[in-house]
Amino acid sequence: MKFLEKTLSGSHKRWDIIQNRTVNQTIKEKQSRSDDVYHYLKKRILFKEIAPGSQLVENNIGQELDVSRTPIRNAIKKLETEGLVKVYSNRGAFVVQPTIEEIQQAFDMRRHLEKMTLWRVYNQMTEQDLAQLEEWLEREKRSYAKKDILEYLDVNKSFHMTLALKTDNPFLIDFTERILNQMNVYLMLYDVFLDENLDEDKRIKEHELIINALRKKDINQLLSLMNQHMEGSLESLCLNESDRKTKHIPIKKSL
Repeated sequence: MKFLEKTLSGSHKRWDIIQNRTVNQTIKEKQSRSDDVYHYLKKRILFKEIAPGSQLVENNIGQELDVSRTPIRNAIKKLETEGLVKVYSNRGAFVVQPTIEEIQQAFDMRRHLEKMTLWRVYNQMTEQDLAQLEEWLEREKRSYAKKDILEYLDVNKSFHMTLALKTDNPFLIDFTERILNQMNVYLMLYDVFLDENLDEDKRIKEHELIINALRKKDINQLLSLMNQHMEGSLESLCLNESDRKTKHIPIKKSL
């Protein structure tokens, strides 16, 4: 009897292991499908194959990728948290399409935050801090040369967050990170740097000039450079329909 109890107990344990393994595999497979859909949609959005304002139709995506609605909805939810997609009740999911006024307001807010940061850190930067900025700059150049927009934006954010973190002001750090995340959405949707040569990118050159001005502790030059940096970044965006046509960026459509 004891032998039978041990045997049954062992069988139950093995069955539990098999069940857990099966459940874990199923979860991983579902997560993998969601990730595949997410990366597929994000890549198409970033490379302008799906234009701002376009609707993401679940049935169309499901037929194209041969997946169920669950991974599609998970992918769309993740894109929504990143600010690339907006979901409306009873309407569906759409690639965000901010107005020109909204983008200009965001750039204006960022300009003020960046200037506040420079006022607080321009005379506190150490050689170690400057070396970190130079490392970000080199990585920025490499990502630009590879035309890797995601890495480029991530490194660009790190460059500016290095300055914000130096302030030790939690509010300024938080607001700066929020506005940079929003800026990245605009740059992903409307920036045309993939059509430019590395030598033509003014933003990278401006980062070099900002580092040099920080080394000299020249606040007036820094403020001037930041104005120039924000204006150049805003000008780089392809905001009107004629510009999008010139740069071969598709006009609104659904998927």
